[in-house]
Amino acid sequence: MSVVRMQKMSLVAHESDRSRLLKLFVKSGAVEVTRTEVIENTAYVQETERKEEYESKLLKLTFAIGFLKEMSKEYRLFDKENAPKLNFKKENRLVELDEYYETAKDEVELFAAISDMEKINSELVAIKSERARMAARIDQLLPYTDMPLRFSEIRNTEHTVMFAGLVPIEKAEALRADCAPYAETAVFGAAKQSAFVAVAYKDDAKELETALAAYDFVPCAYDYDDTASGIIAELKDRDATLELRRKEFVEQGISYKDKLTPVKVLYDYYKIEVAKADVMELCPRTGKAFVMEGWVPVDKVEPLTKDIKRKCKLTEVFFRDPADGEQPPTLLKSDPVTGAFQGITEMFGVPAYRERDPGIFVAIFYFLFFGIMISDAGYGLIMALVCFLIVKIVKPVKNSGRMLIMFGLCGISTVIWGALFGGWFSITLKEGSFLDKLSWFNPMNEPLKMFLLSLAMGVIQMATGFALKGIDEIKSKQIWSGIFNQFGWVVIFIGLALLFPTLTVFLGAINPDPVPEWIGVTGDIGMYVAIAGFAMIILGGAAGKKNPLKMVTGALGNVYGSINVVSDLLSYSRLFGLGLTTGVIGYVVNMLADLIVNTFFGGGWYGWIVAVPVLIVGHAFNLSINLLGAYVHDSRLQYIEFFGRFYEGKGHAFNPLGGKTQYTYLNN
Repeated sequence: MSVVRMQKMSLVAHESDRSRLLKLFVKSGAVEVTRTEVIENTAYVQETERKEEYESKLLKLTFAIGFLKEMSKEYRLFDKENAPKLNFKKENRLVELDEYYETAKDEVELFAAISDMEKINSELVAIKSERARMAARIDQLLPYTDMPLRFSEIRNTEHTVMFAGLVPIEKAEALRADCAPYAETAVFGAAKQSAFVAVAYKDDAKELETALAAYDFVPCAYDYDDTASGIIAELKDRDATLELRRKEFVEQGISYKDKLTPVKVLYDYYKIEVAKADVMELCPRTGKAFVMEGWVPVDKVEPLTKDIKRKCKLTEVFFRDPADGEQPPTLLKSDPVTGAFQGITEMFGVPAYRERDPGIFVAIFYFLFFGIMISDAGYGLIMALVCFLIVKIVKPVKNSGRMLIMFGLCGISTVIWGALFGGWFSITLKEGSFLDKLSWFNPMNEPLKMFLLSLAMGVIQMATGFALKGIDEIKSKQIWSGIFNQFGWVVIFIGLALLFPTLTVFLGAINPDPVPEWIGVTGDIGMYVAIAGFAMIILGGAAGKKNPLKMVTGALGNVYGSINVVSDLLSYSRLFGLGLTTGVIGYVVNMLADLIVNTFFGGGWYGWIVAVPVLIVGHAFNLSINLLGAYVHDSRLQYIEFFGRFYEGKGHAFNPLGGKTQYTYLNN
């Protein structure tokens, strides 16, 4: 990947050319408008009224999309088979600019339909509120369900008093016993509270009231001329009627499903119109003209100039290279393979215009590390086949399929590393078989070799990072720092690479018999090279300082800083950890299936009826959890251990006019 060269555009245009000019910029997808400084006799003009109109329409369109989404869910609840399949995500097709304008011409019809949707939604909200109120009333009446009295019958007479209400169910019998000497009582059970009715002579009213209060009695507040069960039955009948009405309104709502695509297109039309209004607020104007500046990719300058001259007769446009103090936006040019990993870099930050694009290095290292972390060729085959098959079938437009392609490529890396590690769904390979001959070593049997391989990969990536930083410093005239501070570490890592064969033999990771003579030779050379690199680090700390004390402290500072480098190198042990985890979990899943077949079912074929689902679920879990782990930890290695050496990513991505749409892809 590389950063596309930009040129600064400056133009002066008559107000009559404004609409054609902005439409041309949107269609080209090649102009990022920037704020232009006010010049004599010009001023900024706010597009407040226009933007408020657009925002109001966007709110209505947002409501329509949300309404149709809700109707789709509701309709599926009672008619799943005939429920329409609606796409509420981005349309997977390129929309021509003319389609946006044609849809806008028919917006009166669309907004009339949206008004109908709002009425339906109001009815549904009213029904929902009424049903909620009825449900609450039913809950309040439920404790009285078994009480045969109408609420209107709960009243005092000339000589008696009657109390009815609720008491906690665990206190009902005790209250009844206390009231027995002076009152007639009845208890009607319920789940948490019981309906309690007591009748007594007026002379005993005070004593009865005292007893009721002691048992947390809550008086009944209803005076309906019906029993609780009768009222509940009426409420349930009313609820059933409301449910039928709700279904009718849902059916009316889903009938507007054909409006979804035009609504999405119209939504993005107004998003573009808002963007146009925003950029015009950046342009100083007179009564009849305006000045505009922006950035254009260098390869788009000539065709854009021709279009402006052909369509905008009252516009003068000029282009120039960026000045030294200017920071143009960043547009990355990439091929399909390296571009698939561009999202990893962008999540950290896009490179500044004059900064090195790390894309090619990210693609290489991310590809390599991902395969080591998953380390199972069977899983890699599934990843690659599924991802590339989806891309083939769906045919995602623009960059929408970039992540799928990345995971597909990582699947290929996983197949390669998995084959080298002998990992095929964690199955023990038959000795001498074709797949066994492809394998290099089994990490579960030789974990030390896997650990050293992980550190070796870390040495390569970190050396690359130091080298890139050294090159950048040399180019920026920090020659001594680039040579000694950065390339000093490169030399150390080269020495470690030469020492690596000796180290593997010494630790027992490999056991050649006899040990080849060249291993000892390269080990001696590597030791001297590493010492030379360390000396360069010390000199780098002292270089450029005239005070002897500062020279010593600078050198010691570089030596102390080497602790951080060692710590970062050990971070690559996560390649080792994740690589082993995949194999261990897969092995346990296989062992469990074998236990089911051979131990529980005595080796009978019917044991596989149980074992196969266990294998599918177990390996699916293993793949999914390790995919997530590999994605996160591989990204971390790029961001911390690699980018931390040389990359800042403080640029801002090229944002052409009309480039930000929510539901469609503009064909530009």
